[in-house]
Amino acid sequence: MPSIDLFCRVVDNFGDIGVCWRLARQLAAMPDVGQVRLWVDDLHSFRRIQHQVREQLDSQDILGVRIEHWHAARLHYPEPYPLLIEAFACELPAAVTKQLRADRHVWINLDYLSAENWVLGCHGLPSPQPGGAAKYFFFPGFLPGTGGLLREPGLLEQRAAFQRDDAAYDALLARLGVALDKRQALLAGTLRQLFLFCYPNAPVQALAQVLGQQDRDTLLLIPDSVAAHLPTLTGPRLHIQEIPHVDQADFDALLWRSDVNIVRGEDSLVRAIWAGVPMIWQPYIQDDNAHLDKLDAWLDTTPLSAPVRALHHAWSSADPAAATQALQHCLAKDAMAQWRNDARAYCAQQAQRADLAASLLSFYTQVVRKR
Repeated sequence: MPSIDLFCRVVDNFGDIGVCWRLARQLAAMPDVGQVRLWVDDLHSFRRIQHQVREQLDSQDILGVRIEHWHAARLHYPEPYPLLIEAFACELPAAVTKQLRADRHVWINLDYLSAENWVLGCHGLPSPQPGGAAKYFFFPGFLPGTGGLLREPGLLEQRAAFQRDDAAYDALLARLGVALDKRQALLAGTLRQLFLFCYPNAPVQALAQVLGQQDRDTLLLIPDSVAAHLPTLTGPRLHIQEIPHVDQADFDALLWRSDVNIVRGEDSLVRAIWAGVPMIWQPYIQDDNAHLDKLDAWLDTTPLSAPVRALHHAWSSADPAAATQALQHCLAKDAMAQWRNDARAYCAQQAQRADLAASLLSFYTQVVRKR
């Protein structure tokens, strides 16, 4: 029954801490895990997705996890737990690595999510470190031979229950400031909900233009830090609503009730997959368009049609003309029906695999048994 230290540096505001916070909570709730400490360098960003976090505290307990503020002035660290997870190559403090022993600790570098082929050859490989303890590369993934995706026990059942619970959905929308007439229209099915969470270069003007020309009314929900200029484009068929930043539970619930989700980054991709509805994913932008290779590798794991693949490319390439054409095709009635079927099938396929937390514990056990 290992206790676990999980280290996280916040690089892109919500992605890194989003993954680590979900993973820490899930590990802490598992019966075969002792204590879980989550070390985080940016409590301000953390507080945006978990409102109970207090930025002035060095140590605090939330939802069964001990949260430790990881900052430069912190020089003394307790004895490490048997399993250490270094999220996304964040590099453990020297005061921690000096205490590691090959016969007592398992040190894992939890890497970024990718479907690229090279991941299969690197997953689980040890990397000897000064001092004798090995660091193991561990990759989440969509294919057998990788670590799987974050998925809490009972998540899909929670999704199904919320999709049936109109009162809970209405209460969520009311908390977010959605007007009564819009909420009533959503519940009556005369208005559809789209959720938009994208990087600044996404062709959002094309999205607004196409939605405004549809034969069905749309409510586009946008977090207040995203595409701030879009609300001026509201028209007869398109209603745009800025919403406050939500915690992870409300984020999931919004995805579950959307007709289409547009998401960015790693954590949001996985949550959109579990929503089981049509989605557009925009990977984190990289030099030389390396993010498009990452996008292609992921698309190859899905059953998505050629037009939906083209839409993903147009969106992540920031190509307004191609995005307009692809959106017009994919939002048509027959294409939407196929897109919904493919999204449900892909969700069901991924749910058959072991989840990331279970895979990490299984890997830890294998390493310990080989000593």
